[in-house]
Amino acid sequence: MNREKFKVIGFYVLAVLMLVRFVIVPHQQALKEKKVLLKEYEETYRMRAVALERFREEERARSERNNTAESSLLRSVFLKTELYSSLQAELVREISSLAEKQGMTVLNFEFPDPLLFKTISEVPVVIRLKGEQKGVVALLRDMEKADGKFIVKRFENARSGQDALCSITVSAFRREK
Repeated sequence: MNREKFKVIGFYVLAVLMLVRFVIVPHQQALKEKKVLLKEYEETYRMRAVALERFREEERARSERNNTAESSLLRSVFLKTELYSSLQAELVREISSLAEKQGMTVLNFEFPDPLLFKTISEVPVVIRLKGEQKGVVALLRDMEKADGKFIVKRFENARSGQDALCSITVSAFRREK
């Protein structure tokens, strides 16, 4: 082989090496970077999928708790056909019977005007009681166990000698639709 052929072959080899160096090697580096980025994306996706599944489980549990709370509240809401005065009288009768079981005396009661809303109305009653302090505590415990029939909105307690005087504002709820 002569020298001219070596020059031409050398030129082609040099051209191929330059092509490899300036075209293929940068793409190879970019390919490595993209593989690393893809692994990061896969890890992020996996973590988000786990977080999403955990969130869905929490939402299911929360909705089950809300459904049980809502069903218990719906049991405590009176129908639209009930009159406000009869609801208030029923509240006074039930609380009076609970108070008498605890040795307390009903001094008096009031029937404030109901608070009307679109879908539900609040029907309040103010009851003043007299008795021992432990009777007041027992009465409040009994009222709490009454399956949400009435909700204590305000409670005031004062002492008169050995007896406790308390004023309790209790509300019941009535559906309007």
